[in-house]
Amino acid sequence: MDNVGLKRGYLEIMDYREDYTKIYEDEKEELLKIYKDRISSIDHVGSTSIKNIKSKPIIDILIQTDDLDDFKKFTELNVEGEVYTVKKEPTMGGDYLIRKEENGKVKAFIHVYKTGDMNGITSIMFRDYMNSHEDEKKRYEELKIELYNKYKNERKQYTLGKDKYIKEIINKAINENSKR
Repeated sequence: MDNVGLKRGYLEIMDYREDYTKIYEDEKEELLKIYKDRISSIDHVGSTSIKNIKSKPIIDILIQTDDLDDFKKFTELNVEGEVYTVKKEPTMGGDYLIRKEENGKVKAFIHVYKTGDMNGITSIMFRDYMNSHEDEKKRYEELKIELYNKYKNERKQYTLGKDKYIKEIINKAINENSKR
């Protein structure tokens, strides 16, 4: 994961990189080796999965599994110098978070949901909607830049500042999908 990642708690947004997809694919391959048949599906989500917008240089990956309890057994994995740390309790979104760190930087967030969990489904819907609506993509990037300039040293505030917009887009995506 060359030149990807941030020190914990730091905030930086960067231009989109064409190699984000390749980095995701490499990580997906590694995760499939580790978790094998525990994974129902695996997807690239988050801002690095949205073409041509600025993002934090951290790859977000969504894993869906039939057995969340199975993932709770993992607390830390070391794979060739890379550390995967599993948060013991679910996050506010109901997922289990696995953080991949290398050389003091968080390189990837792996969000693990039970197969069919609405939060997992809406993460994919958000990505797909953004990639097919250039006007919304532009609005989202402008919001991210504005929040970054306002909260450079407050990553949590930056993230919270995006919530309302993300919920708005998810509702649009749900409405659009229901018309199909």
